[in-house]
Order: sequence, then C-alpha cells, then structure tokens
Amino acid sequence: MEPPKDDVLTAFAEAGGEGIVITRGPPGARFMMKLTPTRLYVLADGEPEGKCLIEVLAEAVASGKLKSHSTLVDLTRFTGTVDWNAVTTMRGMTPWGMESASSVAYLVRDNLFAKLLKIPTVMFPKIRHKAFISRAEAIAWLDSAKEE
Repeated sequence: MEPPKDDVLTAFAEAGGEGIVITRGPPGARFMMKLTPTRLYVLADGEPEGKCLIEVLAEAVASGKLKSHSTLVDLTRFTGTVDWNAVTTMRGMTPWGMESASSVAYLVRDNLFAKLLKIPTVMFPKIRHKAFISRAEAIAWLDSAKEE
C-alpha cells in the first residue's frame, strides 16, 4: 500500500530514501513504519487502533527484512490510548520479542508520557529502552548503542 503524501512522512526524512514504508489507517488515526537496512522507524499519528499497529508489523515481518534493528518510535503525534493487547500481540510477532537484544528510543512530548514506557521495559526485557524529548538526542543514543 502506497502511503499518502503529507507532512507526516517528513518524520522519516532522516531515514533517507532506501527502505520500505508501510502505513495503516487514515491520517489522524494511523501507524506508519519505515524499515531501512539499519533502523526501524515507527510513527503513531493521532488515535490509531491497535489493529493498525499489528497490520503494519505483520507486513514488515512478511517482507523478510525485519531484523533486530535499532528502533525510533515517534509518539509526539500520538493522542490515543495504548492498546496493550496489541503490544502483547506484537511481542510474539517480532524477532526481538523475547530473545534478542536491541535498542528502542521513544520520542515523546513530555516526561509524563515517558513514564508509560516502564511497561514495555518489562514486556521486552532484553531490549534497551529510553525516552527522549529531542529527536537528535534519540538518534545519537541509537547510533551510540550500535557501537557498544
């Protein structure tokens, strides 16, 4: 499915042109993902349903290109509620669900939202999780994690 051309795609600008973009849901209620050879970018836009997250992830898994990538999850445009059932389903779908180590940087609007990220830390214990308000700091942290 070809993603719509709008300003939300600018969130993937630093990812470059290489990779695949997957999106589910209409603007204001969607999950978008860009899978590059070195990093996974996830964007939650507005109030997407949990099934959109599962559908995006299922397509990424089916592509055969989803590995234990460092991941940037941009939640700055997310205004919905977290579907923890979808997150639990996601854990079983991913190569890094329980057995492999990788790093996930969460880009959030404020520190209150960052407190919710304690739950994924328990659900995905081998993954390094960290919340950021600055996109540049999140990318720098992910880049430094590759070097360790």
